[in-house]
Amino acid sequence: MDLISILRVAEVIFGIGLVIFVHEAGHFIAARMCGVRVEVFSLGFGPAILARRRGNTIYQLALIPFGGYVRMAGEGVAGGTPKPDELGSKTVGQRFFVYSGGVLMNLIFALVAFPIAYRAGVPVTPAIISAPTPGGAAWQAGLPAGAELLEINGYHLRDFEDLIGEVALGGPDPARVTYRDPRDGLLYEETMTPIMDTDVGFYRLGLGVGVDPAHTLRVEPEGPADRAGLLEGSVLLEVEGQPAEQPLAVQIAWAIDSGKPMVLTVDQGQGPEKITIPPIYEDLPERLLFGLGPPRRLISQVRPGGPGESIGLRAGDYLQRIGDENLVAGHDLLNALMTAPGSSELIVERSGEALSLELPDSHTQRSFLFRDLYFEAETGSGQVWVDPEGAAGLGGMPSGSEIVSIAGAPISDWESIQLACERASERNQNATIQFRTPSSAADAELASITIVPLAARMRVLGFDMARPTAIFQTSSLWTSVREGARSSWRFLFQTFKTLQRMISQDVSPKNLGGIITISRVSFHVSTMGWAKLLTFLCILSVNLAFLNVLPIPVLDGGHLFFLLIEKLKGSPVSARTLGYSQVVGLVLIVTLMVYVTYNDLLRLIGN
Repeated sequence: MDLISILRVAEVIFGIGLVIFVHEAGHFIAARMCGVRVEVFSLGFGPAILARRRGNTIYQLALIPFGGYVRMAGEGVAGGTPKPDELGSKTVGQRFFVYSGGVLMNLIFALVAFPIAYRAGVPVTPAIISAPTPGGAAWQAGLPAGAELLEINGYHLRDFEDLIGEVALGGPDPARVTYRDPRDGLLYEETMTPIMDTDVGFYRLGLGVGVDPAHTLRVEPEGPADRAGLLEGSVLLEVEGQPAEQPLAVQIAWAIDSGKPMVLTVDQGQGPEKITIPPIYEDLPERLLFGLGPPRRLISQVRPGGPGESIGLRAGDYLQRIGDENLVAGHDLLNALMTAPGSSELIVERSGEALSLELPDSHTQRSFLFRDLYFEAETGSGQVWVDPEGAAGLGGMPSGSEIVSIAGAPISDWESIQLACERASERNQNATIQFRTPSSAADAELASITIVPLAARMRVLGFDMARPTAIFQTSSLWTSVREGARSSWRFLFQTFKTLQRMISQDVSPKNLGGIITISRVSFHVSTMGWAKLLTFLCILSVNLAFLNVLPIPVLDGGHLFFLLIEKLKGSPVSARTLGYSQVVGLVLIVTLMVYVTYNDLLRLIGN
């Protein structure tokens, strides 16, 4: 770890510690204002590693830095007559103020720190989108790549993260989006219904962060692009051999899939010039593959109003072929569309019958036709798509074959293929695959190949397209205070909505994170500058305030809840009730901590 990373880690530790300190300082100040003696002020739990007594209070830094506490005189002591400086001697109102001191201080911290960060300037990622995910809500609505989303349901979008949060917390409710179309610069409005993404556990529109509208490039030192002469900050103008009407990011992706040298037209400060990047691959030996995939011939959706609909394609159609080229996956369709002669026909199967559809002559229309189709994987049989450069393809298995067995294990569906391939890959030995070719009859003799799985390969380019960036900075102290107050309220409300959506199961609890996730996110935002880290600490402080006010015993909210009962009934709850509730609350908190730590570890392993 270099010095800069060490300093950032120290910055993160100090920042998280500051939020905890602010909370505990709130209890401490409130207690002292009410005349309650504070016995211990601790940052962290467990044995003290540094302690000093000043007056009646021990100030300590404890071994486990995940929290802190203030121990007040007489706290948790039942029976007897409390001394004047003990918590039990104070009125309900005073004790309510003491227990709410931490929450109030966390909110004050946000109200003070947000304006400081906003006045300094906070880096943000404008909500400029990439090509919408096929099948997603934005894809169905026809949002173009490069569109800048300005508002959602009347809320101004400052950052792409705002878009994700607003959609997720809106649940299945329709989202009204205002965006600027990059093709004509005009504003449009679309209403679309978010779709639940079970992988992430919340509703999405199917949008990702786009690229810098200027199409600037970031170049990795000593990488293939750098060695080919591409300079950092170059402006990408064109990807040779790809449809110019498609977004440049899509053109790059299609050029990668072609496996051919990538020829870029760029402006490096002296006008357009061509840079050729050779196809260089990096083996990933930890991933051994057979080069198989499920067929994707079933058209699940056809985007309305596009060339797919105009030539007569419908949801439920199965791809068959273009000319003599059989189509087993959507990727095959893209290659065939770009290479087929002008007058060509697409053969599909509809309701068990072959149907011939005339393709548009224009390559422009053909490229949009491919983008207008969403394919569904067929996992119910042993039929497979075969990568011609993968182990099975090099071994002679044609795409569209139906696998009968792998290494002696019978095959019935795609899941059984995956399991058999995983077992064979773990052994890294020859595996015999028996299969029927697409043209063989059901009673024909099975074909057989014996192959060794190959390491997955990733094409290395050494460059990528820069993301859009901007700085949100307020123009005056008053504007800073106003925006800080709005942000504090917004994040407080979002925390409430998150809890509400989890109860209604519109947001999965697997999105909860603990100290590991908080630390990792803190480190990431610290790379964007102190102002960005400070805004994250403000959000953390607001979340801490909300969670602590929940009526769960052992949390501040639990104490506040019992004080309200005491005020209503005129006497404290019984020691027995209080004791049982503390045990229940402790079990809930410990269970929650174990669960979020489990989530953290899953994310860590996944990354």
